Amino acid sequence: MIKKLVLALAIAMLALVAATGDSSFTVKTSEIAWQAVAIDGMPAGLQARPLHENPRTKMSSSIVQYPKGFHEPRHHHNTCGHYIYILKGRLQAPGGDLVAGMFTYAAPKEPHGPFTALEPTEILFYTDGAFDFIVDK
Repeated sequence: MIKKLVLALAIAMLALVAATGDSSFTVKTSEIAWQAVAIDGMPAGLQARPLHENPRTKMSSSIVQYPKGFHEPRHHHNTCGHYIYILKGRLQAPGGDLVAGMFTYAAPKEPHGPFTALEPTEILFYTDGAFDFIVDK
């Protein structure tokens, strides 16, 4: 069921991203509309500006916006690692707050989070494979 949901989400996101594939491109991110993000196991409230999706490598990149108070549960990913660069705001994390200018990498199968947005926060989010999201209980 999760794989079908992730596949459906990935296909839907392909229609919304600024660019797809292996070709070079440049986009003006402020002109990309914010889209609601729906991920099974994640609370509602996230918004994203999808930037790029590569169907061959399954990598993706987007700008993600957390509203103040948003709580992302502890989780892991089996099929990808992901990179986060904090553009603005503050995310409370177990190892200390993540603030503008900080970078973090979450390796596949390694639990991370929970995260709570202490203020409105925007991140550059990049996956290095097909995105999946498994809540740790």
